[in-house]
Amino acid sequence: MPVLEIEILGSKIEINYQKGEKEKLLDLIDNFKKRLLEFKDLQGKTTDNKILFFAALKAEDVIVDLNEKLLQQDKKKQLFENKSLELDTKVKEIIKLKDHILELNTDNKKLDDLNRTFINEIDKTNVKLSSLIKKILFKNNDYD
Repeated sequence: MPVLEIEILGSKIEINYQKGEKEKLLDLIDNFKKRLLEFKDLQGKTTDNKILFFAALKAEDVIVDLNEKLLQQDKKKQLFENKSLELDTKVKEIIKLKDHILELNTDNKKLDDLNRTFINEIDKTNVKLSSLIKKILFKNNDYD
């Protein structure tokens, strides 16, 4: 396993790492050194262990904040998924209702056509009845 030698707060530290992880490790160390610079004014006034402790606390604070943001994003994502599911359900319901409206319109057209046919038949029957009534009245007038 390769070893990386670094210096932090005047102390040399050897860190074992896996192949392919060196760049990631160097980035992490660089970020940690930047975090330590935030406590530069404490150097010489307090122990290196306290400075490391403060840097670790700062890192923990960032982690807690990030976890809280992640939790909020998860809640928003869940809310979005729920709204999306609700919207999908409503869209499906609208499509179903539109299909039903189409069926009802088709049925209504058939009933209108049937109604016209009945009205035409009734009109024809009325004409025949009128004609028969006239004939009957005409014959009755002839017998009188």
